[in-house]
Amino acid sequence: MLSLLLQMLLSGIAGGEHSYVVRGATLKCSNGTDPGVLNLPMCHGVYIKDASVMNIKDCLPITNISTFGICKETGDFCQPAFCNPAQWSSGKEDVLLDEEPALLNNSTLTCLNKGIISIENDGQK
Repeated sequence: MLSLLLQMLLSGIAGGEHSYVVRGATLKCSNGTDPGVLNLPMCHGVYIKDASVMNIKDCLPITNISTFGICKETGDFCQPAFCNPAQWSSGKEDVLLDEEPALLNNSTLTCLNKGIISIENDGQK
């Protein structure tokens, strides 16, 4: 029973909170023509349903965030570009993974090419 309650809390089911984002989540860029995927080459040691939970610093282009087809702003290959240091907005401040807030499904990133990257699906299966 405790395991089920913990699973519910981690996935955001209890209390109507936003859900945690895991490796494989589907992303959308407002200026991209195709969806993207969130990747995590090295796990932070926390899993939900056998998938690695992400933190707000997991936002490196190509390493963490795939491309989004063609950029509507530039007309070129839609590869995200961010100011340094970049991080997702709206992390779960009281749940730290490698000393950074856990990533939530309402988090966003702003691309230097004027696109807003959002999380379409948290990746939990």
